[in-house]
Amino acid sequence: MEGFSGDSLKFSVFLNANNAGADSLFVENLKGSFHLDSLFEIPFNLQNSRWISPGDNQMKFSGALELNLFKILALPNVKKFRMQGKAFIALKPGQKSIDVDFDESHDIPPDMLEKTLKKIIGL
Repeated sequence: MEGFSGDSLKFSVFLNANNAGADSLFVENLKGSFHLDSLFEIPFNLQNSRWISPGDNQMKFSGALELNLFKILALPNVKKFRMQGKAFIALKPGQKSIDVDFDESHDIPPDMLEKTLKKIIGL
């Protein structure tokens, strides 16, 4: 999470992508949603197409959550985050792409969101 402004919370999401092949891949589009338990579902998509080199790569998405008081109070109790969606990948621009589904869930360490929120709002 990056900051708090009025009625929204700005954040960044990092997606790790491993290209196990020997060739670079062209990601034409990537779309999906990011979930914090059942409190939030934030849709995202890739702003610009990009190349993924062989090996580990990281893609960054930025966004903002519109918050209401009940959801803000419940954030410290969130236990899992989930990222799911579909990537559209080709070997080069203009080539027919294939779609690859992804669905990753991870536990959120205890007190992480509470500490992050306190840091962001200056408490």
